[in-house]
Amino acid sequence: MHRCACNAVSLCNGPAAAMPARAAAPPVVVPEPTRSAAPAGASGRSVLILGGTSAIAVAIAEALLGQQSGPVVVAARDLDRAEVVADRLRSAGATEAFTIRFNGAEVHEAERVVAEAVQLLKRVDVVIVAFGNYVDSDGLAGDLEATLDLVTLNFLGAIAVGEALTDVLRSQRSGRIIAVSSRPNGWTMEHAGTYAASKAGFDTYFASLAVSLRPVGADVLVIRPPGVNTPLIENHSSFLTPEEVAVEVVQAFSDGMAELTILSREERRLARRSFPRKLLGRVRRDMRKVSRRIGV
Repeated sequence: MHRCACNAVSLCNGPAAAMPARAAAPPVVVPEPTRSAAPAGASGRSVLILGGTSAIAVAIAEALLGQQSGPVVVAARDLDRAEVVADRLRSAGATEAFTIRFNGAEVHEAERVVAEAVQLLKRVDVVIVAFGNYVDSDGLAGDLEATLDLVTLNFLGAIAVGEALTDVLRSQRSGRIIAVSSRPNGWTMEHAGTYAASKAGFDTYFASLAVSLRPVGADVLVIRPPGVNTPLIENHSSFLTPEEVAVEVVQAFSDGMAELTILSREERRLARRSFPRKLLGRVRRDMRKVSRRIGV
């Protein structure tokens, strides 16, 4: 099974005494289901969300659960908010939803958090890495400590969880990471240079991690959304909703893509103006094929 209850459990057809005397098979231990969890061995796809209160991550998890149910771990700083998300994901089809405390800035805790999630899920099929923060230059205001805190959370924290996840996925020889990057990564931004630099590091790290994981059967999908309406920012009519982003992410995930740059609402409008609808659809399909072939 995936995610929270992964490894199939074989039940003995009869007592050990009924078997031939040549070699007694070791007893099979059947783990007890937790709360309303499906017992280990049930079908499903497990999901771990690091940054579990991210509106984009929650929408992606809901879309994945719409395809295939399974257990979920919501890892976040605020456990009260994480519990709200867990309830929402149960309603979306999670067979069980656990919550654990996770702060991406505490880089030395990353290995422990990942290990705890694996213990709950037994096997990790999808990991959504979506923690981080946006602070512009005015917010940092020349404060070196605040600047380093931002880089630690957005970049070093991502490396810490990436390394911990690498060990798990290599051991499983399967599993995929959905790394939520940002369109401004690497841009020269007058008012948010530190943020852009930290996201550039995040983006490059996970794109490189994909190359090292593919030979063992695991992979990474790096997504770069544009402006998205979330509870943390003012509502903009030109921004996409988390659900709109999730639709494209799950399609890219299903297509086996390695990278996805999502167009803004205005870019979509201009594309529709510039390209006939049929041609635009064909370009999208061809790009997916190319992405699968060359692994980008």
